[in-house]
Amino acid sequence: MSDKQLDAYCEEWLYWCYTRKYYLQPGAQNILARMQPSKVKEPPNARNSAEMQYFNMAIWAMADMKEHASGWACFRVCYGNHDALLKQKIAELKISRGTYYNRTRAFARQALSLARSLRTATECMKNQPE
Repeated sequence: MSDKQLDAYCEEWLYWCYTRKYYLQPGAQNILARMQPSKVKEPPNARNSAEMQYFNMAIWAMADMKEHASGWACFRVCYGNHDALLKQKIAELKISRGTYYNRTRAFARQALSLARSLRTATECMKNQPE
């Protein structure tokens, strides 16, 4: 997978994460809000991708591992903080721009590899006789 394809895949994961909120009904905060007619129409159709579920699982599993801390920090800045200034965040991490992108891509590639392994393991477990 090229760097461009990997970035597009991670952007697709971001959108997938965003669509998870459509599974929950937003709760009203107070009695006055509950009495008002709803301004929201039907929610968009959220895509439920098994591939994205495994990728999401891999990302959050790696986020908890100490050996992936630097990669997770870069990945989180790249795909989690679109409102933050990139140069400022890179300066906070005390790394160069090239190192930042290398760590981000390496983390994403490792997460993709782990996602494939998780999927394979899950499918093997389903196919085993009881």
